[in-house]
Amino acid sequence: MADLILKNCKTIENKIVNIIIEEGRIKEIKKELLPSEKNSDKIIDIKEKTIIPGLIDPHVHLRDPGLTHKEDWTSGSKAAAHGGYTTIIDMPNTKPLTDTLKSFKEKKEIALKKSYVDFALHAGVKTRKDVQEILDEKPAAYKIFMDLHENEELFEMFKYVSETKKPLCLHCEDRNIVNYNIKTLSENPENENKTIMYSYARSALAELISVNRAIEYAKQLDLQLHLCHISTRQTLELIHEAKNKINVSIEATPHHIFLDNSTYETYGIKAKTNPPLRDKNYNICINLLNEFDSIGTDHAPHTLEEKLKDTWSSAAGIPGLETCLPLLLTEVNNNNLSLNEVVRLTSYNPSKIFKIPNKGQIKEGFDADITVIDMKKEGKFNTETFYTQGKYTPFENRQYHGCNIMTINRGNITCEENEVIKNESKYVF
Repeated sequence: MADLILKNCKTIENKIVNIIIEEGRIKEIKKELLPSEKNSDKIIDIKEKTIIPGLIDPHVHLRDPGLTHKEDWTSGSKAAAHGGYTTIIDMPNTKPLTDTLKSFKEKKEIALKKSYVDFALHAGVKTRKDVQEILDEKPAAYKIFMDLHENEELFEMFKYVSETKKPLCLHCEDRNIVNYNIKTLSENPENENKTIMYSYARSALAELISVNRAIEYAKQLDLQLHLCHISTRQTLELIHEAKNKINVSIEATPHHIFLDNSTYETYGIKAKTNPPLRDKNYNICINLLNEFDSIGTDHAPHTLEEKLKDTWSSAAGIPGLETCLPLLLTEVNNNNLSLNEVVRLTSYNPSKIFKIPNKGQIKEGFDADITVIDMKKEGKFNTETFYTQGKYTPFENRQYHGCNIMTINRGNITCEENEVIKNESKYVF
């Protein structure tokens, strides 16, 4: 007996199908329902709205444990469900850092109790012993913030991860360049309230050099790289030259796709993020998305008190879970992007890159992770409707055309018409 039947679903190929869901999995996809199925009391009429695989975000910062005044697993995973996501992968820079077996297991237990969506965890890199111990807990990948370490230390950390055969996620900015530029530019008091100077302090060159170093290390160590939030065209060209030499995937973020550093003049310090929004001479844009492998929101909320400081001391980070999909669907409606590309970047590829089983496709035998979208629905982003604790976005009041209207995680409705519903989450590995 079916747990749930979704009828009159429009696929991205414009076919109308019915989906039979049992025990959280897609049992059958078919054109016609049986008479017994038509009378089921567990049937939802999708009314020929489009369905896509539940979104997978490989890059979120839910701040839990240790920084829950910014976000926690409850508020952050609610934001995920509200945004059409059914799986999220959390980064390790919480308190404590998720770089030991003890801290990794503790975070997993917290998430299992609080999360509204399925999840995985990236692990930090501390010692070889810690890296190997965490491996038993099945991290999605390991993560290194290259701007926090000297080059000699980085090579050893890369080596530890190479021994696990797991992907290595990287925040690529050169420590020496960033530190020198910040020191130099912050000496001028006029720059204290010129947020645009932050984009020159953490320069495009700092990203380019850091990525080049990562590529060279990966060649030596036979390491799979996932390069987070690549923000410049020049870096993108460098990575593509290396793609036939190493196993590397490239992530874009919504804010680097849709904004440049002129946003600092209009929205101010709240748009500060790492890496920063780029000058138009360097920034990526929507027509380059076909060169990327995935989209991660880099959802990184802070309190407004932490954001509303000067150029150098304001916290860096932008919430993104509740704005990403409508931004992308708007570009589909504007004929700048295909729905197939949206699925490739937000579901199919993330599941492949991180080897997440039974997710990323609407397919018989796979988890019933489905996001229902209404390509005709229009509105404006309003932070009062957000579930994240980070009640700010540089996209506030921006018009969107197309958005998600229902999120289904393993056959359970987790969000319908902006109302989030509790679901028993699972660790996906």
